[in-house]
Amino acid sequence: MKKNKGKNWYSGDVVKDLVDNVERPDRVEGNTQEDSNYQDEMYSEEQLARQAEMDNIFRVDNVPSRWEHNKLRSTWHFDPFGDPQEQTYVVPCRFVGDFSRAIEYALSEAKEMTIGNYRARNDSKQDKDMHDGEIIDATTASGKDDVSCMYYDKVVRTKFNKETGAKEVLENRIPEYEILFNVIRELDVDVHQSRLHIQRLSQTTPIHIDNQMRYARPGWRKIWTDAGADKNPLKLRRFLIHLQDWTQGHVWQFGNTYQQGYKAGTCTTYDWCNMPHGTANFSFTPRVTFQITGFVGDKCQWMIDNPDPNRIIKV
Repeated sequence: MKKNKGKNWYSGDVVKDLVDNVERPDRVEGNTQEDSNYQDEMYSEEQLARQAEMDNIFRVDNVPSRWEHNKLRSTWHFDPFGDPQEQTYVVPCRFVGDFSRAIEYALSEAKEMTIGNYRARNDSKQDKDMHDGEIIDATTASGKDDVSCMYYDKVVRTKFNKETGAKEVLENRIPEYEILFNVIRELDVDVHQSRLHIQRLSQTTPIHIDNQMRYARPGWRKIWTDAGADKNPLKLRRFLIHLQDWTQGHVWQFGNTYQQGYKAGTCTTYDWCNMPHGTANFSFTPRVTFQITGFVGDKCQWMIDNPDPNRIIKV
């Protein structure tokens, strides 16, 4: 981790240089990029063609901003005094097993991720434009050059060779993570990415709406469009499996509601196209979550449509 301190993990750019060089134009009311809502169209050929003509896809009132752009592309109401009991996430099931070895290993191996260093920038126009908007949002709000968000350790990830288009699935098949592969099998998901997501005291993931940038990249296009996800992005889902019992200071916010009081193994998913969410840890214990992203099968979709926190699956 220390050898990469202060550099973007993917591009190698010095984060301080990224922060200093990102365009920070003056606000000009009405100078906003227009596009379709996420739930209606995401990374279709038509949308990508429109976005190719934009100077920064995430520009709102002339300023690149992931948060302000995402708000415009979402159908959620954004009323902070709206119903605090509305259903902003669902719990399809709960996995029961001993996650202690996976937690212990992840805590020792995971790499620190910050706003500046954790995002790929050079794989598509959408990647760079969003990262610039993220940097502006975070540094303006914090008054700092960078913000520490989390630690990651990868479990499964899919890569595409940029020259040949060949697909490669990389699995971190270690004994400590075997229980996580059991979760993947039982959940019935074609996993494109999964990782251990860790937050320690003071780390935060700023409120956002997911963009799933990889599907705008070469190599991912055919998978995305063949599945019809360009017109129905919720064919793809992100799942959060909480590996520990909840404790005070472990914060998950979806819309106006908080997820708390959960038991280890609780599986959570949400409408990533529309639902704003963020996380933080102001506890003295690290919080470890198994994050899975991929296309859902019939069994998984049925559990989403018929959620039950008392549906126990032993792993």
